[in-house]
Amino acid sequence: MGVPAAQGSSIQGRGRAAYLVVLAAGAALTLAFPEPGLGPMAWVAVAPLFVCVREVTLGRGFRLGAVFGVGFFGTLLYWQSLLGWIAWGLLVGLEAVFIGLWGALWAVASRRGGHLAGVLVPPVLWVAVEYLRSVVPLGGFTWGHLAQSQHDLGWMLRPAAFTGAWGVTLLVGITNGALAEAWRSLSSVPRSAGRATALVAAAAVVVAAPALLPAQSADGREARVAIVQGNVPRDYPGSFFDKELEIIESHARLTAGLRDQNPDLVIWPESSVGIDPYRYPMVKRALAEAARAVGAPMLVGGEVDVGPRKRKVVVFVVSPEGRITGFYQKRHHVPFGEYIPARRFLDWIPMLDQVPTDSIPGPGPEVFMLAGGPVAPVISFEGDFGSLVRQSIDAGGRLLVVATNTSTYGFTWNSAQHVAFSQLRAVENGVWVAHAALSGISAFIAPDGAVVRSTPLWEAATVVKRVRFSTGATWYARTGDWLPLGCVVAAVGAVLFGIVARKDPDAQGS
Repeated sequence: MGVPAAQGSSIQGRGRAAYLVVLAAGAALTLAFPEPGLGPMAWVAVAPLFVCVREVTLGRGFRLGAVFGVGFFGTLLYWQSLLGWIAWGLLVGLEAVFIGLWGALWAVASRRGGHLAGVLVPPVLWVAVEYLRSVVPLGGFTWGHLAQSQHDLGWMLRPAAFTGAWGVTLLVGITNGALAEAWRSLSSVPRSAGRATALVAAAAVVVAAPALLPAQSADGREARVAIVQGNVPRDYPGSFFDKELEIIESHARLTAGLRDQNPDLVIWPESSVGIDPYRYPMVKRALAEAARAVGAPMLVGGEVDVGPRKRKVVVFVVSPEGRITGFYQKRHHVPFGEYIPARRFLDWIPMLDQVPTDSIPGPGPEVFMLAGGPVAPVISFEGDFGSLVRQSIDAGGRLLVVATNTSTYGFTWNSAQHVAFSQLRAVENGVWVAHAALSGISAFIAPDGAVVRSTPLWEAATVVKRVRFSTGATWYARTGDWLPLGCVVAAVGAVLFGIVARKDPDAQGS
């Protein structure tokens, strides 16, 4: 049963103070994510929102959720302001609406149900909403999923091999739910210290339980892989074309220096070749000379022009003899960054001139036999989506390459946050990940999610690591997003149950 109005008003803080509480809680949640990286903060930071939204009106639930979202995304995504405060405001506002939706759903679903419902229902709704915002609008946005906050807590990531990162989000949510209900038990009349103690103990069990699962590992063929981080010249005085040539030359010089290390595969990041090698012979020649100099196949992030207004973002496969033998074409692009949706209706907006060409999505995942095993490349934004990356592993990839370019965001937290995505992808699929970033952070990530070698930001560098191909696919890679889809179904049921519940109007918040 719900908490009576006389008891619940003090619990939920129905006045304006509740908005300040959830705003602060949202900002505090950011501390769990890179680069602060205080992962345990996520176990408690969402609990105030769970408490404040319980048994209020739908409208107030939405407003409280949205304010929490502003506090969270406003701080987590501050790096977006480098592209303009308008861009930052629009993105933060959009993502905050999803947390507002969660608040509205929990406000309705909480109309009936005791402490057990308070522990389980809000996390189920959270996973359902996270799944929704990973799909819509325009293909979705996954930054800020609760699972990312656990990126350096290896035992907490272990469920991802079975459930995807969604399972980690669910566990973090349940922990917050148990603590929220413990607080309610202490604040209710009469108080129940025993129940509160049991709920806190349950939260501790939820946090510890993933350690019972096996850590992911790879025991297949060994390969020596090199990442070349050629870096980007800052404040370059020359033309765009000359700058791109300088980036290519930097990667080529570093690659030639790897000869004595005998790599089996060399990786250049996204945008390391920003000039179409099929149009400019000197670019194609530079790639050929680099491959021959190192004596190994290369995966090279580049672009292919398709007329004056279209292009393909790709990863080229370059043979040790210097021939381009194929490429993987990026499938999921950044809206308003790599293409303009409905461009013909929006061309009048001056700031869209910064995206003069539209990227064309590729047909599907590609797996290349390189360095003695099946290698699956994905490009930048694609690595943020477990649902997409698992397709490459399900297609046979046993070593994952993430080629990315985060140079737009300078020294902000963006690069570290992007590495956290690759840590999740490693555990979800049980594979080594070579995360190659143009200006850093580049990293090798083990199948258990641990970053075992990395580079600093804004330095030209190479990093070499012996890795192993996996010999099979995880349960998640084979079965996909069964957990979030199940949460969507359960969320619908919980909300319908709340709708039909009889509720004393005096017990609802204004």
